Amino acid sequence: AAEVTRMIDDPRCERFVQHFSNQWFDLPAIDRVAVNPEFYPEFDDRLKADMRKETQLLLETILNDDLSCLKLLDADFTFVNHRLAKHYGLDGPRGWQFARVALTPDDRRGGLLTQGSFLLANSNGEDSHPIKRGVWLLDRLLDNPPPPPPPDVPELDPQQADLAGLSLKQQLEVHRKKQACNSCHRGIDPWGIAFENYDAVGQWRENVEIRNGKKRSKAPVDSEAELPDGTEIIGVDGLKAYLLGQRRDQFAEATVRRLLTYALGRTLDISDQPSIDALTNSFAQNDYRLGELIASIVQSDLFQSK
Repeated sequence: AAEVTRMIDDPRCERFVQHFSNQWFDLPAIDRVAVNPEFYPEFDDRLKADMRKETQLLLETILNDDLSCLKLLDADFTFVNHRLAKHYGLDGPRGWQFARVALTPDDRRGGLLTQGSFLLANSNGEDSHPIKRGVWLLDRLLDNPPPPPPPDVPELDPQQADLAGLSLKQQLEVHRKKQACNSCHRGIDPWGIAFENYDAVGQWRENVEIRNGKKRSKAPVDSEAELPDGTEIIGVDGLKAYLLGQRRDQFAEATVRRLLTYALGRTLDISDQPSIDALTNSFAQNDYRLGELIASIVQSDLFQSK
Protein backbone atom coordinates (compact mmCIF):
# COMPACT_ATOMS: atom_id res chain seq x y z
CA ALA A 1 0.00 0.00 0.00
CA ALA A 2 2.86 2.37 0.80
CA GLU A 3 4.47 1.65 -2.57
CA VAL A 4 1.19 2.34 -4.36
CA THR A 5 0.89 5.69 -2.56
CA ARG A 6 4.49 6.57 -3.47
CA MET A 7 3.92 5.74 -7.13
CA ILE A 8 0.65 7.69 -7.30
CA ASP A 9 2.46 10.72 -5.85
CA ASP A 10 5.20 10.45 -8.49
CA PRO A 11 4.78 12.82 -11.49
CA ARG A 12 5.21 9.81 -13.79
CA CYS A 13 1.77 8.63 -12.66
CA GLU A 14 0.44 11.04 -15.29
CA ARG A 15 1.24 8.39 -17.90
CA PHE A 16 -1.01 5.90 -16.12
CA VAL A 17 -3.85 8.45 -16.12
CA GLN A 18 -3.39 9.08 -19.83
CA HIS A 19 -3.27 5.40 -20.79
CA PHE A 20 -6.10 4.30 -18.52
CA SER A 21 -8.40 7.16 -19.47
CA ASN A 22 -7.79 6.47 -23.15
CA GLN A 23 -8.79 2.85 -22.60
CA TRP A 24 -11.70 3.40 -20.21
CA PHE A 25 -13.35 6.34 -21.96
CA ASP A 26 -12.17 5.59 -25.51
CA LEU A 27 -10.71 9.08 -25.85
CA PRO A 28 -9.04 8.31 -29.21
CA ALA A 29 -12.57 8.25 -30.65
CA ILE A 30 -12.49 12.06 -30.57
CA ASP A 31 -10.02 12.05 -33.45
CA ARG A 32 -12.12 9.59 -35.44
CA VAL A 33 -15.01 12.07 -35.74
CA ALA A 34 -14.76 14.57 -38.59
CA VAL A 35 -16.61 17.75 -37.62
CA ASN A 36 -18.58 19.02 -40.63
CA PRO A 37 -17.56 22.64 -41.31
CA GLU A 38 -20.94 23.27 -42.95
CA PHE A 39 -22.60 22.74 -39.58
CA TYR A 40 -19.82 24.14 -37.36
CA PRO A 41 -17.75 26.60 -39.39
CA GLU A 42 -16.11 28.11 -36.30
CA PHE A 43 -15.01 24.80 -34.77
CA ASP A 44 -11.25 24.74 -34.14
CA ASP A 45 -9.87 21.23 -34.57
CA ARG A 46 -7.35 21.91 -31.79
CA LEU A 47 -10.30 21.70 -29.40
CA LYS A 48 -10.16 17.91 -29.71
CA ALA A 49 -6.84 17.81 -27.84
CA ASP A 50 -8.22 20.28 -25.28
CA MET A 51 -11.26 18.10 -24.66
CA ARG A 52 -9.08 15.04 -24.12
CA LYS A 53 -6.91 17.01 -21.68
CA GLU A 54 -9.96 18.20 -19.72
CA THR A 55 -11.07 14.62 -19.10
CA GLN A 56 -7.60 13.43 -18.16
CA LEU A 57 -7.13 16.31 -15.71
CA LEU A 58 -10.44 15.47 -14.03
CA LEU A 59 -9.40 11.83 -13.53
CA GLU A 60 -5.92 12.87 -12.42
CA THR A 61 -7.35 15.26 -9.83
CA ILE A 62 -9.75 12.63 -8.49
CA LEU A 63 -6.77 10.31 -8.01
CA ASN A 64 -4.19 12.81 -6.71
CA ASP A 65 -6.54 14.73 -4.41
CA ASP A 66 -8.12 11.53 -3.07
CA LEU A 67 -11.61 12.55 -4.17
CA SER A 68 -14.60 10.27 -4.61
CA CYS A 69 -14.73 8.67 -8.03
CA LEU A 70 -18.39 9.72 -8.11
CA LYS A 71 -17.00 13.12 -9.17
CA LEU A 72 -16.72 11.56 -12.62
CA LEU A 73 -20.51 11.60 -12.76
CA ASP A 74 -20.96 15.08 -11.32
CA ALA A 75 -18.46 17.70 -10.20
CA ASP A 76 -18.61 21.40 -9.37
CA PHE A 77 -15.34 22.13 -11.16
CA THR A 78 -13.58 21.38 -14.42
CA PHE A 79 -10.36 22.24 -16.27
CA VAL A 80 -10.22 24.53 -19.28
CA ASN A 81 -7.86 26.75 -21.20
CA HIS A 82 -8.96 29.90 -23.03
CA ARG A 83 -10.00 28.07 -26.19
CA LEU A 84 -12.11 25.43 -24.41
CA ALA A 85 -13.64 27.96 -22.00
CA LYS A 86 -14.76 30.06 -24.95
CA HIS A 87 -16.21 26.96 -26.64
CA TYR A 88 -18.23 26.14 -23.52
CA GLY A 89 -19.20 29.73 -22.78
CA LEU A 90 -17.35 29.74 -19.44
CA ASP A 91 -15.25 32.35 -17.69
CA GLY A 92 -11.78 30.86 -17.75
CA PRO A 93 -8.07 31.58 -18.13
CA ARG A 94 -6.91 33.93 -20.83
CA GLY A 95 -3.98 31.81 -21.96
CA TRP A 96 -3.51 28.34 -23.38
CA GLN A 97 -2.55 26.73 -20.07
CA PHE A 98 -5.27 24.75 -18.32
CA ALA A 99 -6.68 25.96 -15.02
CA ARG A 100 -9.27 24.61 -12.61
CA VAL A 101 -12.49 26.61 -12.68
CA ALA A 102 -15.50 26.43 -10.37
CA LEU A 103 -18.86 25.63 -11.92
CA THR A 104 -22.40 26.69 -11.09
CA PRO A 105 -25.63 24.99 -12.21
CA ASP A 106 -26.10 27.75 -14.79
CA ASP A 107 -22.89 26.64 -16.53
CA ARG A 108 -24.54 23.32 -17.48
CA ARG A 109 -21.23 21.52 -16.99
CA GLY A 110 -19.85 19.18 -14.40
CA GLY A 111 -18.51 15.65 -14.69
CA LEU A 112 -17.61 13.49 -17.63
CA LEU A 113 -21.10 13.44 -19.15
CA THR A 114 -21.01 17.14 -20.02
CA GLN A 115 -17.47 17.16 -21.40
CA GLY A 116 -16.70 17.59 -25.07
CA SER A 117 -14.57 14.43 -25.12
CA PHE A 118 -17.64 12.26 -24.55
CA LEU A 119 -20.16 14.38 -26.44
CA LEU A 120 -18.08 14.91 -29.60
CA ALA A 121 -16.69 11.37 -29.73
CA ASN A 122 -20.24 10.04 -29.64
CA SER A 123 -21.67 12.20 -32.41
CA ASN A 124 -21.51 12.00 -36.19
CA GLY A 125 -19.81 15.36 -36.60
CA GLU A 126 -23.04 17.00 -37.74
CA ASP A 127 -25.51 16.38 -34.94
CA SER A 128 -25.87 14.58 -31.64
CA HIS A 129 -26.14 10.81 -31.75
CA PRO A 130 -28.35 9.49 -28.91
CA ILE A 131 -27.69 5.87 -29.86
CA LYS A 132 -23.90 6.21 -29.67
CA ARG A 133 -24.11 8.21 -26.46
CA GLY A 134 -26.47 5.71 -24.87
CA VAL A 135 -24.33 2.73 -25.87
CA TRP A 136 -21.18 4.42 -24.54
CA LEU A 137 -22.80 5.14 -21.17
CA LEU A 138 -24.12 1.60 -20.79
CA ASP A 139 -20.78 0.09 -21.79
CA ARG A 140 -18.22 2.39 -20.18
CA LEU A 141 -19.97 3.52 -16.99
CA LEU A 142 -22.41 0.69 -16.20
CA ASP A 143 -20.60 -2.30 -17.78
CA ASN A 144 -23.81 -3.35 -19.49
CA PRO A 145 -23.10 -3.04 -23.22
CA PRO A 146 -26.05 -3.81 -25.50
CA PRO A 147 -25.55 -6.45 -28.20
CA PRO A 148 -24.39 -5.23 -31.61
CA PRO A 149 -27.14 -4.56 -34.15
CA PRO A 150 -28.02 -7.33 -36.60
CA PRO A 151 -26.06 -6.96 -39.86
CA ASP A 152 -29.18 -6.48 -41.98
CA VAL A 153 -30.61 -3.55 -39.97
CA PRO A 154 -30.01 -0.22 -41.75
CA GLU A 155 -28.82 2.89 -39.90
CA LEU A 156 -31.25 5.64 -39.03
CA ASP A 157 -31.67 7.83 -42.12
CA PRO A 158 -33.50 11.12 -41.47
CA GLN A 159 -34.13 11.51 -45.20
CA GLN A 160 -36.46 8.51 -45.28
CA ALA A 161 -40.04 9.44 -46.13
CA ASP A 162 -41.40 8.29 -42.77
CA LEU A 163 -38.73 10.26 -40.84
CA ALA A 164 -38.52 13.52 -42.79
CA GLY A 165 -39.58 16.55 -40.81
CA LEU A 166 -39.40 14.76 -37.46
CA SER A 167 -37.18 15.59 -34.51
CA LEU A 168 -34.47 13.07 -33.65
CA LYS A 169 -36.47 11.85 -30.66
CA GLN A 170 -39.51 11.29 -32.90
CA GLN A 171 -37.35 9.49 -35.47
CA LEU A 172 -36.14 7.11 -32.78
CA GLU A 173 -39.73 6.46 -31.70
CA VAL A 174 -40.60 5.47 -35.29
CA HIS A 175 -37.46 3.34 -35.46
CA ARG A 176 -38.43 1.45 -32.29
CA LYS A 177 -41.77 0.47 -33.81
CA LYS A 178 -39.91 -1.86 -36.16
CA GLN A 179 -39.83 -5.30 -34.60
CA ALA A 180 -36.19 -5.94 -35.47
CA CYS A 181 -35.13 -2.71 -33.74
CA ASN A 182 -37.39 -2.48 -30.70
CA SER A 183 -35.82 -5.07 -28.40
CA CYS A 184 -32.44 -3.31 -28.37
CA HIS A 185 -33.37 0.33 -28.87
CA ARG A 186 -35.89 0.53 -26.04
CA GLY A 187 -32.92 -0.18 -23.73
CA ILE A 188 -30.57 2.29 -25.45
CA ASP A 189 -32.42 5.34 -26.78
CA PRO A 190 -33.66 6.85 -23.47
CA TRP A 191 -30.11 7.08 -22.11
CA GLY A 192 -29.01 9.04 -25.17
CA ILE A 193 -32.07 11.29 -25.38
CA ALA A 194 -31.04 12.86 -22.07
CA PHE A 195 -28.06 14.48 -23.85
CA GLU A 196 -30.08 16.22 -26.58
CA ASN A 197 -29.33 19.69 -25.19
CA TYR A 198 -25.73 19.14 -26.30
CA ASP A 199 -24.94 19.30 -30.00
CA ALA A 200 -22.33 17.33 -31.92
CA VAL A 201 -19.41 19.41 -30.61
CA GLY A 202 -20.66 19.53 -27.02
CA GLN A 203 -22.15 23.01 -26.98
CA TRP A 204 -25.40 23.73 -25.15
CA ARG A 205 -28.50 24.37 -27.27
CA GLU A 206 -32.12 25.18 -26.57
CA ASN A 207 -33.39 24.36 -30.08
CA VAL A 208 -32.64 21.78 -32.75
CA GLU A 209 -32.85 22.05 -36.51
CA ILE A 210 -35.49 19.94 -38.25
CA ARG A 211 -34.89 19.15 -41.91
CA ASN A 212 -37.54 18.16 -44.42
CA GLY A 213 -35.90 18.09 -47.81
CA LYS A 214 -34.66 21.62 -48.46
CA LYS A 215 -36.89 23.06 -45.77
CA ARG A 216 -35.37 23.76 -42.37
CA SER A 217 -37.08 24.77 -39.16
CA LYS A 218 -36.31 25.04 -35.45
CA ALA A 219 -37.92 23.12 -32.62
CA PRO A 220 -37.32 23.18 -28.85
CA VAL A 221 -35.04 20.43 -27.56
CA ASP A 222 -36.94 17.53 -25.98
CA SER A 223 -34.65 15.77 -23.49
CA GLU A 224 -37.34 14.01 -21.47
CA ALA A 225 -36.95 10.25 -21.38
CA GLU A 226 -38.34 7.19 -19.66
CA LEU A 227 -35.53 4.81 -18.71
CA PRO A 228 -35.98 1.04 -19.07
CA ASP A 229 -36.97 0.66 -15.41
CA GLY A 230 -39.77 3.22 -15.83
CA THR A 231 -37.98 6.16 -14.22
CA GLU A 232 -38.71 9.45 -15.97
CA ILE A 233 -35.85 11.93 -16.24
CA ILE A 234 -35.31 15.33 -17.85
CA GLY A 235 -31.95 16.08 -19.39
CA VAL A 236 -28.46 15.41 -18.11
CA ASP A 237 -29.21 16.78 -14.63
CA GLY A 238 -31.96 14.20 -14.24
CA LEU A 239 -29.71 11.48 -15.61
CA LYS A 240 -26.84 12.33 -13.26
CA ALA A 241 -29.18 12.36 -10.27
CA TYR A 242 -30.52 8.96 -11.32
CA LEU A 243 -27.06 7.44 -11.77
CA LEU A 244 -25.89 8.72 -8.38
CA GLY A 245 -29.08 7.66 -6.63
CA GLN A 246 -30.10 4.43 -8.34
CA ARG A 247 -27.06 3.10 -10.22
CA ARG A 248 -24.21 3.94 -7.85
CA ASP A 249 -23.44 0.28 -7.09
CA GLN A 250 -23.47 -0.60 -10.77
CA PHE A 251 -21.11 2.29 -11.56
CA ALA A 252 -18.81 1.18 -8.74
CA GLU A 253 -18.60 -2.38 -10.08
CA ALA A 254 -18.07 -1.09 -13.61
CA THR A 255 -15.16 1.05 -12.36
CA VAL A 256 -13.67 -1.95 -10.58
CA ARG A 257 -13.99 -4.09 -13.70
CA ARG A 258 -12.35 -1.46 -15.93
CA LEU A 259 -9.42 -0.93 -13.58
CA LEU A 260 -8.99 -4.65 -12.86
CA THR A 261 -8.97 -5.43 -16.58
CA TYR A 262 -6.30 -2.78 -17.08
CA ALA A 263 -4.23 -4.09 -14.15
CA LEU A 264 -4.39 -7.75 -15.20
CA GLY A 265 -4.00 -7.12 -18.91
CA ARG A 266 -6.76 -9.58 -19.79
CA THR A 267 -10.52 -9.88 -20.01
CA LEU A 268 -12.36 -10.94 -16.89
CA ASP A 269 -14.32 -14.18 -16.61
CA ILE A 270 -16.91 -15.70 -14.29
CA SER A 271 -14.27 -17.11 -11.94
CA ASP A 272 -13.15 -13.55 -11.16
CA GLN A 273 -16.58 -12.52 -9.82
CA PRO A 274 -15.91 -13.21 -6.10
CA SER A 275 -12.83 -10.97 -6.25
CA ILE A 276 -14.79 -8.32 -8.16
CA ASP A 277 -17.52 -8.36 -5.52
CA ALA A 278 -14.99 -8.01 -2.69
CA LEU A 279 -13.16 -5.17 -4.42
CA THR A 280 -16.44 -3.38 -5.17
CA ASN A 281 -17.57 -3.60 -1.54
CA SER A 282 -14.23 -2.25 -0.37
CA PHE A 283 -14.35 0.52 -2.99
CA ALA A 284 -17.78 1.66 -1.77
CA GLN A 285 -16.80 1.48 1.91
CA ASN A 286 -13.79 3.71 1.16
CA ASP A 287 -16.04 6.40 -0.37
CA TYR A 288 -15.14 5.36 -3.91
CA ARG A 289 -11.50 6.49 -3.58
CA LEU A 290 -9.54 5.50 -6.65
CA GLY A 291 -6.20 5.31 -4.82
CA GLU A 292 -7.66 2.88 -2.28
CA LEU A 293 -9.04 0.76 -5.11
CA ILE A 294 -5.66 0.62 -6.85
CA ALA A 295 -4.01 -0.49 -3.59
CA SER A 296 -6.68 -3.17 -3.07
CA ILE A 297 -6.19 -4.51 -6.59
CA VAL A 298 -2.39 -4.62 -6.21
CA GLN A 299 -2.76 -6.57 -2.97
CA SER A 300 -5.37 -8.99 -4.38
CA ASP A 301 -4.65 -12.61 -5.21
CA LEU A 302 -5.64 -11.94 -8.82
CA PHE A 303 -2.93 -9.33 -9.26
CA GLN A 304 -0.31 -11.07 -7.14
CA SER A 305 -0.65 -14.28 -9.17
CA LYS A 306 -1.11 -12.89 -12.67
